[in-house]
Amino acid sequence: MRHVVEVSEPSAVAEARRLGRNLAENVGLDATRTAALAIVVTEMATNLLRHARGGQLMLLAQPVAGPRVALAAIDRGPGIPDIEQALSDGFSTGSSAGGGLGAMKRLADSFEIQSTPGQGTVTVCGFGASPVLAGVEIGGFLTNYPGDRACGDALHARNVGGRVDLISIDGLGHGARAEVAATETLDGFAALRGDDPARLLAELSARLSGSRGSVAALAQIEAADGRLSLAGIGNISALLVRPGGRMRRLISREGRLGGAVRTPPIETETMTLGDVLILHSDGLSTLRSPADLPELAGMSCAMIAAQLIRDRAKGRDDCCALVARLAPEEAA
Repeated sequence: MRHVVEVSEPSAVAEARRLGRNLAENVGLDATRTAALAIVVTEMATNLLRHARGGQLMLLAQPVAGPRVALAAIDRGPGIPDIEQALSDGFSTGSSAGGGLGAMKRLADSFEIQSTPGQGTVTVCGFGASPVLAGVEIGGFLTNYPGDRACGDALHARNVGGRVDLISIDGLGHGARAEVAATETLDGFAALRGDDPARLLAELSARLSGSRGSVAALAQIEAADGRLSLAGIGNISALLVRPGGRMRRLISREGRLGGAVRTPPIETETMTLGDVLILHSDGLSTLRSPADLPELAGMSCAMIAAQLIRDRAKGRDDCCALVARLAPEEAA
């Protein structure tokens, strides 16, 4: 499936609009929200072309309880020196009617923008249901291998009796065969239940025996008591970042799902408000220090994922960034 549009010429605007409308309809957004999303996609792509000398537009159905689509426009253009002015009605630096960012903010159910003059801009809009699932805020994006319409990376979340299961998957290779591998992994995972992520991955690997295979990390978060358990097979990276930039890397076992693997170890941690869990495939450069991260405080999980892809994607593979944290009670 296509998850990103490279916006470098006018034809990309119509392509992005078609992709956004189809995605909205497929996930079940109503006609009003679908029409609003199509307008925002068009404005985002047009802005990338006119003001940032091009960029990428990412679109993904978010893994939450109801239908939700997140859009992210990312660029390395000149940036916006005065965001407040740019959000005002009628403001335009180009030949548009001036609806621009202000219209996006009004039409979307959620809106965020981060811009640094000389370094670029990231704009994230959400449509549909809340990004919170069983007390856990979730946001993520995928990008395709350059030029591919298939994507071998995948992400998913589910509510199992008040516990959130988060899985990040990378089908081996890229392209159509990798996408089939990722889909087989998602389908196999959907049939499994249990509160032991290591055992679940071992069972999933057995189900996938003889297939092309994939790698995956499975996190289970109990928001009520702030308990995190994680197991991984293969090179999906898992990182828990605490306020102040303290980072802990959670360990996976080498191997692949569908191959001969031992049951992986389980990593456990206590999560509190402000802690951020990041799962990402090897399409993203390794996050080694706080300097590799965007400013996490005050950003949604979707914005964090979008910034990570803008700043850290290698550009030669599929890429997945899945971000989660405990939601404040008023947002849960």
